Amino acid sequence: MERTDNLIGVLATLYQWRKAILGLSVAAAIGTGIISLFMSNYYKSTTVFLAANPDQARPEILFGKAGTYLYGGGNDIDRLLTIAESNELIEYLVDTFHLYEHYKIKKSGATASELVRKKFLSLYEVSKTKRDAIELSVEDHDPKLAALIANVAREKINLISQEVIKEGQRKTITSYEASIKQKIVQMNQMGDSLIQMRSKYKIYDTREMSTILTDRFTMVQGTYFRSKGRADAMRKNPRIPRDSVAFAEATVSGYKTEMDSLTKILANFNVGQVNLIQLETQYFTSNGVVGDEMERVRLLRSALQAEVPAIYLLESAEAPVVKSRPKRALLVIAAGLIAFFLGVIGVLLFDTYKNADWRAYVHVD
Repeated sequence: MERTDNLIGVLATLYQWRKAILGLSVAAAIGTGIISLFMSNYYKSTTVFLAANPDQARPEILFGKAGTYLYGGGNDIDRLLTIAESNELIEYLVDTFHLYEHYKIKKSGATASELVRKKFLSLYEVSKTKRDAIELSVEDHDPKLAALIANVAREKINLISQEVIKEGQRKTITSYEASIKQKIVQMNQMGDSLIQMRSKYKIYDTREMSTILTDRFTMVQGTYFRSKGRADAMRKNPRIPRDSVAFAEATVSGYKTEMDSLTKILANFNVGQVNLIQLETQYFTSNGVVGDEMERVRLLRSALQAEVPAIYLLESAEAPVVKSRPKRALLVIAAGLIAFFLGVIGVLLFDTYKNADWRAYVHVD
């Protein structure tokens, strides 16, 4: 049995090549160490913050008419994460900190914007922690610049998120104002209809006129029946002069005429009253709705001017004193181990196939 066919043979082969394998590992470790000395140090600065509940910008909450939670939920966190990864934020940071020059990328190049974006994203990280906080980290050769970029990015996220909320408020205000204008037009039309209807039915105060007409009709009706009864009695009494009877009958006729006139007026009033009350109800209801919406717009405008935070700061970014990478010791160890294992595999393959007749595997036409 060949010695390479068992564990003792493998160990013997490795022992035979031990110096070469160890030499390769040491050389790889030393070479990696030397190369790592030329690698620039990077410093990572991190800021931590929480999402605020956007409902705090609602007028009824802002002015103490209702309560809500201070901290936002999953949707609010996702909104901040989306903003943190948006082109608007990245372009703002690139322009603010002149990252083309800082990363030594020619701005005139056709792919310059994509290159600076990729470079920045390789040094930029934003994530949600297991406790629903947001961590934003920036790496750079300059620790102070890394901290400054992280803090500015956080504040810009806050401003963009606030603007998203304010844009929603502006759209709501615009919607209310359009509704108010439409309702005012309708109210003006209803006002014109009320003027025409009151002129047509001679009704200017439905409640007061209803009371006056009803009282007047009741009084005239009562007087009519009393006068009619008196005239009938006078007519049957032969001792009463005929001229007195005629006067009594004329009085009854006058009350009868007045009562018939009031009956027509009441009939006309009743027809107009129903339409007027319905139109007046619509008019005053619309007036109340417009008043409520105008108050809502006033509150929304006040809320629009208020500064409601979109985030709550937990930890501001500070200039780190310890580099984040490269981990030179780990690189040297990793390079040495990789070289060692590659050397072992190479030696075993070489020893196994060193006596192989390679020409037998090669077919030449």
